[in-house]
Amino acid sequence: MVVNGVFSDGRGRFAAAARVLRGEGALAGALRVAAGTLTLCLSTRVEVPLTPVPFTLQVLALCLVVLAMRPREAVASAATYVLVGSLGAPVFSGAMGGVVRIAGPTGGFILGFVAAAAVGALVLGGASRLRVPYAVRAMSALVATIAVVYACGWAQLILVAHLSAEAAFAAGVAPFVALDLMKAGIATSLAAAACVARGGRRA
Repeated sequence: MVVNGVFSDGRGRFAAAARVLRGEGALAGALRVAAGTLTLCLSTRVEVPLTPVPFTLQVLALCLVVLAMRPREAVASAATYVLVGSLGAPVFSGAMGGVVRIAGPTGGFILGFVAAAAVGALVLGGASRLRVPYAVRAMSALVATIAVVYACGWAQLILVAHLSAEAAFAAGVAPFVALDLMKAGIATSLAAAACVARGGRRA
């Protein structure tokens, strides 16, 4: 009985917290931005040290933020993440932070998160007017999101690492395309499943 009571109480608190996060108003919005920022910060804890760009779960986290949050909140989450890291918090790959990392060869991938969140949210919103399944709209938005991250990172590799366009693409983009598309597929599947669980269609 005690166990059931504790379980029920915990489930009730979770449901109450979920209602707050889905709600309207400044507090709910701030909490969603905080949750999105935390998701991005924690995503670097899983890392494979490749050169010059390490493999992390940051792109998966960004995809989830774009699909789960409102456009302004997705952009605010990405911008807050970049700001927190640039101020020195160890939230970038390699448990590093600081302006030096932003200005370094791979900093463009980090800075690109803000523009990518904006573009991804814009594509998702625009595609909502089309009569296509949600999964198609979501995947299209995430492909656009990833493309913006790549474009920003690729450009900074060329400028800062003094690589040719071909060498920068081979080192910083090509090795990650298949993996990042898989992450986009995972994020799309999770978002679609969450929509079905709620018993409704995503607009």
